[in-house]
Amino acid sequence: MPKISKEEALARRNEIIDACEELYRAESYHDITMTQVASRVSFGRANVYNYFQCKDEILLALLQREHELWAASLRRLEKRGPLDDVDLAEGLAQSVDERTQMLKLLAMNLYDIEQNSRLDNLVEFKHVYGDAMGELCRLIAASKPQWSEERMNRFVFAFMPLLHGVYPYAFHSEKQLAAMEAAGITPPGLTIYDIVRDASLKLLQED
Repeated sequence: MPKISKEEALARRNEIIDACEELYRAESYHDITMTQVASRVSFGRANVYNYFQCKDEILLALLQREHELWAASLRRLEKRGPLDDVDLAEGLAQSVDERTQMLKLLAMNLYDIEQNSRLDNLVEFKHVYGDAMGELCRLIAASKPQWSEERMNRFVFAFMPLLHGVYPYAFHSEKQLAAMEAAGITPPGLTIYDIVRDASLKLLQED
């Protein structure tokens, strides 16, 4: 790869991630190819492989970016000061509702993405994932200073699995909707915001 500035290298990396995100919004995980991603960037297609070896590494980078943005939302929420349970639950729901791509990746494709990515990339993502969990704990601690470590862990390890599973309950494909109709099942019609707000409030208020 010709020598370029760090700024240009970062811009190219982000352009690749943006291109893959656009594809992920429109197509299934299995249909996305590196050729498709490369066709959407402004520089030489072969250069894509200088940044990522496969689509899973690009999607892992997208997931990492989504967690960074989510952590930033949690920091902004914490700056509002101690919140009551309702405001905290609503703030958490809003922060998650803004990160639909994060929720989709967590629910639908996380295992394959992690298994197919290089270890160094995965370690970098896990650091960011851990930082986001740390921001969540600091946010909760600011509003629940009386909570013990055990009580905090009970909340965190119920809330985080919720994020890994909420997407399929709020978004359905046409095929899934047709199958539910044929089976006599009525979709609940809840949004991500609704589900996360209600679940968060219950977790915050339980003994």
